[in-house]
Amino acid sequence: MKTYVRQMRPWGILALLCTALLSGCSSTLATEGSDPYTPDDVISMVEEEFAACKPQLVWEETEIEKEKPFERRIYVLRDTANDFTFSCNAVVRRPTLPRPGAERDTNAFFQYATGYAAHLNAAIGHVAEEYGFRAATTEEAEALIHSGAKRKHLDREVSLFDEGDFIFVTDGARGADLAAVCKALHALYRPNGDGTVLSALYGRKITFYYLPPNETDRTRAVFVAFFTLKGPNDWAATLADNPGSSSNEKDVAALEQNLARYFGSCLRNAR
Repeated sequence: MKTYVRQMRPWGILALLCTALLSGCSSTLATEGSDPYTPDDVISMVEEEFAACKPQLVWEETEIEKEKPFERRIYVLRDTANDFTFSCNAVVRRPTLPRPGAERDTNAFFQYATGYAAHLNAAIGHVAEEYGFRAATTEEAEALIHSGAKRKHLDREVSLFDEGDFIFVTDGARGADLAAVCKALHALYRPNGDGTVLSALYGRKITFYYLPPNETDRTRAVFVAFFTLKGPNDWAATLADNPGSSSNEKDVAALEQNLARYFGSCLRNAR
């Protein structure tokens, strides 16, 4: 018995491709002159993506930044459950794929995660205070980033303050205390063990600085060490992915001790 295969015309292949695109990502496809995602669309997307944070979003304001055919809107949304406000865009733009038409897009995930991180700042401050440290507020961190303060790294100068959370320690700080702070912040940034916030932020950097007693000018602080959090990593994987770890070590308690020793060495060098 022979099997006959009919050759498909080019337009048929194109039709199948379009059908696949429409069925796979219909929410992003649009045409010139289409409306961007609505506030309700964005709210639904964010509440589903960040379900671990238990958000309850309400729309507050809309600004049309650019008119059709490639409209750009700015939405102001409030998370009443976590008590913070954030703004995001919703746009219709030319497609990134080589196809006709347009596509909808929004930066709501990144903007929500950024707002959530700022909302955590008070809790981070409380964690730092438990160990006699001081965490920069969101406003202080922004000012420090723009202060222009530098530090020496190898044979060049780099920014003393670049991104993430800044925690200042002084005399009496121990490496084990810094490690404990990192563990607490890892839990804060992964509510219910979920790494969605960290993934949307492309990770989070925690940087420790030594500030001598009675010194109030934080731009004179001495860099101690940094620690990085990533969305997919549980605590064990986070320890293994940071300085002070051993590629052969798998025991979490041993990894924590290694991190504490590493931080202790960094503290001695900074003082």
